Amino acid sequence: MPDWIAHILVAWTIGTILGFKFKQFNSANIALFIVGSLVPDIIKITMLFGYLGIGLSKFFIPLHTPIGSLIIATIFSFFFKEQRIALFFLIGGMFTHYMLDLLLFDINGGIYLLYPLSWNQYQLGLITNYDFNITVLSIIISFTVYLISNKIHKRQLLKHKT
Repeated sequence: MPDWIAHILVAWTIGTILGFKFKQFNSANIALFIVGSLVPDIIKITMLFGYLGIGLSKFFIPLHTPIGSLIIATIFSFFFKEQRIALFFLIGGMFTHYMLDLLLFDINGGIYLLYPLSWNQYQLGLITNYDFNITVLSIIISFTVYLISNKIHKRQLLKHKT
């Protein structure tokens, strides 16, 4: 199940790997990438209202669509000096979120990828909501990337000292 841990780790891992090649993927922008990976799940705020007996989940459903997430990410980007760069990294993180969510078998039918153009839902149905293999795999892969990243940074520090 792509839970928040998996979404965060996959975004961090992809951002870190891209950072090996592209200097724009620095720690600040990787943080935006991670935030972007959580933007589609802003719909989870409805859980708080649900505990209070206020049913808002249907109102917030469009936020868990690419267009809804894009609107939220655009609003978030206004808080940054370099709005285009912030939006780029937020969108990149959102992309990782939807790629993970597409893997799910969702009893509700999947993701509204083409909303508002289409109400069709999409899913690959490869894993269930109760399968934490993706989370475990993301932990293992991100830890491996972390070790490799540390080794590369140590080599770079030694190279600059000499």
